Amino acid sequence: MEEEILDVVDENDKFVKKATRKEVREKVLLHRVARVIIKNNKNEFVIQKRNSDKKTFPSNFDIGVAETVKSGESYEAAAIRGLKEELAINVANQPRFLFTIKYNSQQTKEICKVYEISHNGKIKFQKEEIEEVKVLEINEVKNLIQKNPFHPVGKLAFKKYLKTIKR
Repeated sequence: MEEEILDVVDENDKFVKKATRKEVREKVLLHRVARVIIKNNKNEFVIQKRNSDKKTFPSNFDIGVAETVKSGESYEAAAIRGLKEELAINVANQPRFLFTIKYNSQQTKEICKVYEISHNGKIKFQKEEIEEVKVLEINEVKNLIQKNPFHPVGKLAFKKYLKTIKR
């Protein structure tokens, strides 16, 4: 399988160079990620547990779907692709853009655009990527974040999401 090519970007999300996913991971280069918060009409959130063989944050819970943006791909296209590949969700409309967050750690550097969709149908998850999926109400998500390993960018996105819906 051919290695995915990603766009390395600067702090202003401007293209710097192309690099393989492996190089981006090994050198912890700043790259783009699309993240989708998935809610149903009961105000419950889709939470996934990342597979134990993931290179970063294995077996961590995460909110919705996070998809690395491939070189030349838009954030929106990556979000739609992630929904389809990981959870078999086909969206009729574009996901609603919420906000952008930046995350820097020793493991990853990301510019992440966060979207939201409403989904009330079945979810069939990709076993190569995901160990399990839960549908939880807001307080159950908060509790899960406090008591379990949770992807740090997912945690940041959820906390910012809660602040934006309180306005």
